[in-house]
Parts: sequence; C-alpha cells; structure tokens
Amino acid sequence: MLVVKFGGSAITDKKRPYTYRWGRLRAAAQALRGTRAILIHGAGSFAHPHVKAFGLTPAGVAKTKAALRRQTAMVVEDLAAASIYAMPIEPSEVFWGAKLVRREPIDAALSAGLYPLLHGDVVPSDGGYVVVSGDDMAVELASAYRPRAVVFLMDVDGIYTAEPGTPGAVKLREIAGGVAGGAAGIDVTGGIAKKVEAGLAIAGLGIPAYYCSIDDVAAVADLAAGREPETCSVARPSK
Repeated sequence: MLVVKFGGSAITDKKRPYTYRWGRLRAAAQALRGTRAILIHGAGSFAHPHVKAFGLTPAGVAKTKAALRRQTAMVVEDLAAASIYAMPIEPSEVFWGAKLVRREPIDAALSAGLYPLLHGDVVPSDGGYVVVSGDDMAVELASAYRPRAVVFLMDVDGIYTAEPGTPGAVKLREIAGGVAGGAAGIDVTGGIAKKVEAGLAIAGLGIPAYYCSIDDVAAVADLAAGREPETCSVARPSK
C-alpha cells in the first residue's frame, strides 16, 4: 500500500483563487493503477484564501467547506478519467484535530476496491475547529496503515536547499532536516518546511517519504512497483 498526496500547488494555481489545473494529475494517477493506495489532495487555492480572509469563524469554516466540496468533485472526476475510482472521505468525520479517530469509511473504500480520497481541511478538535493539512494527514495515515511508502507529488521535482531556480539552490537526494522554505501564493499550513517536517516524522515511523514531481510519471510507476525512483528526494528511515 502507498499513501499518495497530490500537492495543492501542483493541482491548483495558488495565485488565482478557485483555479483547478484540469488533467495535471492524470498521468501520475494512471501510474498508480493496480496499486492499493490512500489518496490525499491539497486544498491549494480553494481553501487557503477563505481561511486567510475569515479565519476559523463560522463564515470561514462554512466557506472553506463549500470550496473544498467543489474542488474534491473536480479531483474525483479527474482521477476517474485516469481509471482511478476514488471515494471521497470527509475529513471532519474521521479526524479529531490531527488524530485519525475513525477508520471504517477508509477501510470500507479499500475493501470495495476504491481509492479513499481525503484532503486538507477544517476539522473539529478539543479546542474548536482547526486547520489540518494534507501533510499532517499523511503522517497520521502512515502511522495507522503502515504503507510501504508515502509519496508527496509536487510542482517541483524534490526538496531544495533554497527556492528552486535561485542561485545556490541544490536539490537534496536525502533529507535530514534543517531545510527552510516558503510556498508560492497563500498557504496557511506551512509550505515546503511543513512537508519536510511531515516526511521526517514519517521516516521516524520506519516508512520512507518521497518528494517527486507530479509530472514524473516514471518515478510514480517505480514507486507503485516497489522500485526505488532515481529522481525524487527522500526522507529515509534511519538504519
């Protein structure tokens, strides 16, 4: 089994609210056919603007949830075009804060041959409603389901020491912490630094976390087949 996250920056234009990049995920999704996986999509430009503008007020929660329903419908349709048939799982029904508290909807989808699909969201917690990123969900799902790998599919081909394309930026093959980074557009969940933190937490569970370009179909195919991709960054468990 894999846990695969389609990054919000890869499938939406974070600089333009509610802009979904139709077809961007299809080639990578096709490479997953026949591989058991739990899927996550980033909220991207569909949720971050609402949280930024309204916070976690009743208006902010309601507007964010409505936007995410629209985005998830697009993702399900896009995946179906790649013959990946997803069952949307409402995060607020299975997460309490960053903790997975109910597995039955996910297990039922897997048992039926569907791909459970979650997303970064606003969920209830002991302290009221909170934002839980898809990266945080990936850590929790890795802990619960023990996949052989977690895969972050992004709009860049790995983790760099600085913004890709800037002088001195070097792609890291293996990640050991200490990488700083922002994110293009509005992002209230932490950007690249948060992804690194999540990957290191996953590696701490004894599970490798790979950071690949969403356009690197060969890398996704390698991971689906249990092979080591040559073109991705990885947070690897310590020996």
